[in-house]
Amino acid sequence: MRISSKLWPFGTREEIVTILDIGAHKIACAILIMNVKNTHASYGGAQPKIVGSAIVRASGIANGKISNLVAAETCIRRAVAKAESEAGVTAEDVVVTGSFAGLSAEIFEARIDSNRAISGRDFDIVASAAAEHCGSMQRKLLHVFVNPPEGEGHAGDPAKQRLPSGMEITAISMPLRLSRQISACLKRSLLNSKGFVAGPIASALATTAPEERRRGVLAVDFGAQSTGCGLFLGGVPVFVEVLPWGGQAITEEIGQTFALRKFEAERLKIKQSSVFDGLQADIDLPFAHGQTGEPISKFALNHLVRSKQSYLLKSLYERLSNAGYSLKNLDVVLTGGGSLLPGMQDLACYIFGTDVRLAAPASFGGMNGGGTMSALLGASIYVCRHQPRQEMDRSPEPASLGSGYASRISQWLRASF
Repeated sequence: MRISSKLWPFGTREEIVTILDIGAHKIACAILIMNVKNTHASYGGAQPKIVGSAIVRASGIANGKISNLVAAETCIRRAVAKAESEAGVTAEDVVVTGSFAGLSAEIFEARIDSNRAISGRDFDIVASAAAEHCGSMQRKLLHVFVNPPEGEGHAGDPAKQRLPSGMEITAISMPLRLSRQISACLKRSLLNSKGFVAGPIASALATTAPEERRRGVLAVDFGAQSTGCGLFLGGVPVFVEVLPWGGQAITEEIGQTFALRKFEAERLKIKQSSVFDGLQADIDLPFAHGQTGEPISKFALNHLVRSKQSYLLKSLYERLSNAGYSLKNLDVVLTGGGSLLPGMQDLACYIFGTDVRLAAPASFGGMNGGGTMSALLGASIYVCRHQPRQEMDRSPEPASLGSGYASRISQWLRASF
């Protein structure tokens, strides 16, 4: 039994869904048919198939934010148009995902007075209260997860849960201004925004198994200009953050250090760099320093890459520690383009002090995009409602502050949180 959601954006399972992954380096689009007969895979009762997909180079997006509205709009329109041409359909409603700047998770505690089973109305009140709280902070609520205390109730069946002491609520939100900018880009392209999926949550859904998320796992998605991470405990996310560093920072550092043009620095990073030094670390590479003309040392290149990636991983580890979370006895999963650098798995294992593996999403709906497409495929899984059962599928829109219903929500929030 699943929690019913009045805000599930699609009326029937046969509808067409468009997923848009917005990043600093690329914008990817996939068009799904939610229910196709004679397909083997099933997600939450749906049998999806990707009938059109496209990837275009991104412009106007930097560090998880929109820096140029017109350029971003043009790239979004191109990606959707290419996917529409391949699918032979016209997209209207779009679900957006990405590692947006300012993504965060807040944990609250909700209590009920009587020792009774939780009803669907209780969950609606919780979601509405969380949405009102985020709205007061100029943030848009994306997801609401409910994590009952261990040993109380039945986590798999909300109708049987009895929580005399309370339950933890995880609310994931993003800056309201950024969500409005993205919605404006879509509207100018004659598209409707039907919701947002946090990029770290989508990547985790695509690269980890439900058992891993229940046991505890940290999913890290390395992007071009940002790195998203999501920590799952008990099947629900408890920590979500986007760091404003990515693979492009390494490229820029290589270009500045060795006086190379951007495309030369990117090629040098992809073809020759490594996080750890190997047996041939002292050789000269077939690239010359732009100013001196001397050959570039592989040792110097690896030292630069290692220092940048170590700083990123240590910053993530410190933020988790400051939030009160330990990675002891938990797994870490790396995905995204930055995870493909040789030695990244060993470096992360050394810094985090736990087991680390590299992961790419499995084929979904007939599409296999590799590790760089984790967010897109994860968001596709999300819209098929393949999530932990404790999650509410969509967050409600904040109620009007002048309504009586909103007043009751405010009273419930003050009394319960």
